[in-house]
Amino acid sequence: MKILKKIGLGIILLILLISVVSLFFSTQKEVSRSTVVHAPVEHVFNHVNAMESWKKWGGPWQEEGMDYAKVIQKTLGATAGVGSKLIYNQGKGDGSVEIIESDLNKRIKTLITFEDGGFANGTWLFNEDHNTTTVTWTVKVNLGYNPLKRIMGNLMMEGKVGSVFEKGLANLKKVSE
Repeated sequence: MKILKKIGLGIILLILLISVVSLFFSTQKEVSRSTVVHAPVEHVFNHVNAMESWKKWGGPWQEEGMDYAKVIQKTLGATAGVGSKLIYNQGKGDGSVEIIESDLNKRIKTLITFEDGGFANGTWLFNEDHNTTTVTWTVKVNLGYNPLKRIMGNLMMEGKVGSVFEKGLANLKKVSE
């Protein structure tokens, strides 16, 4: 009986510790990556502004061994710009990416939804300078108040999402140049 009390007390202390530690982490996490593409801004912009084009460069589905042509299940809505949407399945459930704002050759904003009801906001910025385009891809996620999500999101998201963005941008660069 004493051992059960110790285990119970240990569990309570662990939950309390996790809850207190999570207060030091932000409920918002932002990850951003950039690359320079040696192509006109309108060429690069069009590869991102039309969801059907994401199949050519893989979007954010750059995990090793992942066939992103199969991950992207279907595209819906407008062919490009606001309302252009794709449905994906990474094997962990369905989600979607929809363009909610599109400022020609300057900026694209996306809404990313996950099967569990979570969401993230994506932003693409395009800056042209002498026939080269700097592309910046950013995602901002609200981690909520779940202590484990806050801790894990703040500690792991930069590395995991950042590396996926780097690979995606490298492929975007290849298809654009």
